[in-house]
Amino acid sequence: MSHPARPLVGSTAVTAFLVIVLALALRVGWILLVPTKPVGDFAMYVESAAHLVKFGSFDAEYIFMPGYVFLLAAVQALGGGWLACKLVGAVAGSLAAGAVYGIARRLWESRAAAVVAGLLCALWPAGVAVSSVTGTDMPAAALISLGCYFLFRHLPARPRLAAVLFGVFMGLATYIRAVALPLCALAVFCFRASGLGWKAALRNTAISCAVAALLLSPWAVRNRLRYGETFISDSHGGITTLMGANPNSDGRYSRSLNRLFHEVTGYTILAEPHREADRAALSLARPWLRFDPAFTLGLFVARAEQLLVHERALLYWPLFRAGVLPEPALSLASRWRSSIESVVDSFWLATVAAALAGLGVALARRRWLALTLLPFMVVLAGMYIAIFADPRYRLPITLLVFPFAAGGMVWLAQTVREILSERRVSRAVRWEAGLSLGLIVATFVGAPTLAWASGKLREHHRWAVQVCHVDGQARACSWRRTGPRDDDTPGVRGVWNGVGLAIPVAAPDGMREASAETELDLAPGDYAIEASLDLAPLDASTSISSGEFSVQVGADAPGAAVSLDAVAQVTRKSSPLPLRIETHHGGGKLPVRVRISIPPGQPSAALPGRLWVNEIAVVSLPH
Repeated sequence: MSHPARPLVGSTAVTAFLVIVLALALRVGWILLVPTKPVGDFAMYVESAAHLVKFGSFDAEYIFMPGYVFLLAAVQALGGGWLACKLVGAVAGSLAAGAVYGIARRLWESRAAAVVAGLLCALWPAGVAVSSVTGTDMPAAALISLGCYFLFRHLPARPRLAAVLFGVFMGLATYIRAVALPLCALAVFCFRASGLGWKAALRNTAISCAVAALLLSPWAVRNRLRYGETFISDSHGGITTLMGANPNSDGRYSRSLNRLFHEVTGYTILAEPHREADRAALSLARPWLRFDPAFTLGLFVARAEQLLVHERALLYWPLFRAGVLPEPALSLASRWRSSIESVVDSFWLATVAAALAGLGVALARRRWLALTLLPFMVVLAGMYIAIFADPRYRLPITLLVFPFAAGGMVWLAQTVREILSERRVSRAVRWEAGLSLGLIVATFVGAPTLAWASGKLREHHRWAVQVCHVDGQARACSWRRTGPRDDDTPGVRGVWNGVGLAIPVAAPDGMREASAETELDLAPGDYAIEASLDLAPLDASTSISSGEFSVQVGADAPGAAVSLDAVAQVTRKSSPLPLRIETHHGGGKLPVRVRISIPPGQPSAALPGRLWVNEIAVVSLPH
């Protein structure tokens, strides 16, 4: 990989064009052969575009960036339907393959590396499938990769042009996904790596940021007119953060969260007023992220795994999500699901291994310009891990991985050829191989270990949140596990209106307990705390001969207890067992602790899984 950098002219441009054509043919072929239809969020984009074409404005529930809907609206205005809308993703994916080709050509100064990178992107199995999804991810990823291509393409000869073009494409990408805007600042590393001084690098980076901001100014004006605020992002960042911070679902979306959010804040996700609802969601999410730092750390690692590891997860939207495929295509896809998933996972793991080898070569050879791709990938991953991670968010990261993978594959081929011809291994090759192998081993051993450790950390520190009502006012009550913790007793679980405490397995030689507590900030006075108890799952044949559930209100107050057998007898009739405790409180934080005690000898097979404390309400009592 020692050829000098050349512009995309002549045979190089022809090769790039052929890569784009191959990528487009595969994606269009997939769209024509696999009869998918948009569902969920992806149907929402199509419907929002139809609303824009018909009424000339966004619908009342639209809170996202407008770029992708503008694209779909243009397609629909020209008479296109679902098929034409899906072709937007196919075109974006093919342009991304051309951009990847150009990036690898410039960074490795090798036509072979460029061809390998372009083919990896064109033949990328999950990328071919996900291009048919009418979502923002592929178009935004394509624009980010095109921006990087033009940035590298014109460095170092024309840095001003590189800055302007990079800003244009980052601005366009931001119109589709707001997460692209911070990437503008990362251009400073590219300018420095190309040989510019810090002053010139910062000046050109400022040009990129200014161009992107200028492109986004119409959106800022619209937001000023629409909301009375000037901003260039969307209006769902707080809602996304709330979804990612939800302990009840390990940071994934759940419908239960919609109800909890509405009960506590009075706002509804996607409904007016957008800005106030978004700020309320962010205010609710912040204390959740601070509640248990150890759980949050484990949650971040889980998000990283979800974002970066399992390639098969990308097949959910174009194939396996309910409603996407009609029969008999669904039956065919389900029959071959394990084989399809094995293919996409194997492709991704091989690509990651090759990319780590390419990274090792770039480090060993001090190819600083190639290494400037790393900040883009790290920042993109970091933002998603910190807020909310979904496997399809990895698409721009994957596109930037392909140039490294191509460099690693070409290096391996050249190294093998040199060893076979010269019958020796040079010191430089040994250093490159050692560094590459070290990165591969560290990643493929460290990542599963870290994922396992994060799972243990989340389970050990698991907590839950539910709605509690204090004199009719809804609050978010956070429950943490207390007392002894062991691997045999799962942590607390939560839904919007209740908290579930796992019933521990009895031990032959001692009492087993599970407990959790929350705190209610109350004024001085007399209160009644009401709740209902339910056992789930509960089979008709289940019998509980011993075991006790107790509630202690206040640090020193005596607890109220009820036998698990009494709870089981009532809930077996499909009606929850009511619970009421009266207490006097001197003001401030009032701790409420619930506990399940299982004496020795209780048959574990006779125990249901979890006891739920639902509909907690605090009512002031008259003096």
